[in-house]
Amino acid sequence: MKLSRRHFLKGTAALGATSVAPVMTGLNMAHASQDDYKALVCIFLFGGNDAYNMVIPDGGDAYGEYFAARPDLAISQNDLVKLNIASDNGVKLGLHPAMDSLKTAFSEENATVIVNSGQLVEPIIGENNPNSRVPDFLMAHNLQQTMWQSGAENMDDKLGWAGRMVQGMDLSGSLSPLMSLNGEQKWLRNNYVEPLVMTSEGAGDYNGLNNSDRVGAMMRHFDEKYANLFADNYSTTMANRYHENGALDEVLASTGDLDGFPQTGLGNMLHTTAKLIKARNTASLQHNRQVFFVGLGGFDTHKDQVGAHAALLGQVSDALAAFYQEMKVQGLADNVTAFTMSDFGRRIMANDSGTDHGWAGHQLVVGGAVKGGKAYGNWPDLMPGSEYDYNNGRLIPEIAADQVNATLANWFGYQGDLEKLFPSLKTFPQNTLDFL
Repeated sequence: MKLSRRHFLKGTAALGATSVAPVMTGLNMAHASQDDYKALVCIFLFGGNDAYNMVIPDGGDAYGEYFAARPDLAISQNDLVKLNIASDNGVKLGLHPAMDSLKTAFSEENATVIVNSGQLVEPIIGENNPNSRVPDFLMAHNLQQTMWQSGAENMDDKLGWAGRMVQGMDLSGSLSPLMSLNGEQKWLRNNYVEPLVMTSEGAGDYNGLNNSDRVGAMMRHFDEKYANLFADNYSTTMANRYHENGALDEVLASTGDLDGFPQTGLGNMLHTTAKLIKARNTASLQHNRQVFFVGLGGFDTHKDQVGAHAALLGQVSDALAAFYQEMKVQGLADNVTAFTMSDFGRRIMANDSGTDHGWAGHQLVVGGAVKGGKAYGNWPDLMPGSEYDYNNGRLIPEIAADQVNATLANWFGYQGDLEKLFPSLKTFPQNTLDFL
C-alpha cells in the first residue's frame, strides 16, 4: 500500500525524528527539551492600519500636534487607554479606547509598542542625506505585504523570512511547525518543510466524501502506483494533504475548546493557535518551535474610518488579550511572542472621513518575554515639513521592519547570520533592538 493513513503517520513520525538528526544540535533540534519551547505568532493587519490612531500621544505638545493634524479623526485624550509608558524621547503614549482589553498585558509589562517602524533599506532620519534610498513600491498593498513577509531586500526571493529562518534551524516535526490560519503566505515559504495551511477553526472538511464508496475510490487513487511521474506525484501530494488534515483534526480534538476567546474571525484563529500550542507535544506534532500566521482585513480605511477602525482595533485587542491570557493559563507566556504587521501606516492628515496610504506606523508586541514598561523608538515630529515628513503627511520610519524581525528571529533561537537573513541590516548601526 503506497500511502495508507497508518503508513503516512508512521512515515512522518520517523521523518520528524530522524531525517535531519545528523545536522541538528542544541536549539536547532525540533525535539529538544520541551522546556526550551518557543513560538512566534504574526498578526497581519491587511490594508494598512492607521497606527497613529491606534497608539496616540497622551498629552503634551505631541498630542497637540496630533490633534491639529487630524481634528476630525483625532481621539480625545480623555478617552485614551492609559498605558503609563513613554517613547524613547519621552512622549507618553495611550491606546485607542477600543483596545482597553490589552491594558492588563501592558500593566504587567508584557506588552510594548515599536514606535514609527516600517520598511527601510537604510537609515533616513538623522542622516541629512537627500539621496537616501527608499524601498521600492511604497504604499502598494500587495508589494508592501510581500516586503514585510520577505525582508526589505529579499523581494526577489521566493521564500519568506520565517520560512528561511526555520529552514536554517533545521526544525521539523511529524507535522510542519509552520502554520497559517489565513491562507498560503509567503512569510512561511521555504525549501525544507511545507507549511500547514488551515481554516480559522483548524482542519478543513472534505464535504464530497459523504459515503464509503467515495472514500474507497479516493483511497484506491492514493494507493495506485502510476507509471506517469506527474500522476504519481499528484496522487502522493493529495494523499499527504488528506492524511495531514486528518492528523490535524485529531490533534485539535484532543485539546478541546479553550475558554475566553471572542467569537470573531481573529478570535477563532488565535483560539486554534492556542490549541495547537497546547498540543505541541502530541505524537502528531512533536514541536519544540512553532510559527503561526493569522490575519485580519479591512484596514484600508479611505472613508468612514472612525467606526470601522474602532471595530477592527477592538477585534484585534480582544483576540490578542484572550490569547495572552490563555498563554498564562498554559504557563507559556514567556515562551510565546505575538506581534503585529501591516502593509504600511497611513497619512497623518485626514482625507475627508478617512486616511490615504502612508508609510511609517507602529507595531504591538505581546508576550511574557517582552521588556515592557516602556515603548521603543522616538515619537516623530508630525508637523508638515519636518524631517519625518516624506510626502504631505506620510511619515518616514525611524525603526526598520527588518530590525524588528531580526530581534524576533534572535529571540526564537535562530543562530545563523542575521545579515544573510535580512541583508538590509548591514546599513543600520545595530541589527537588533532590546524589546525582547
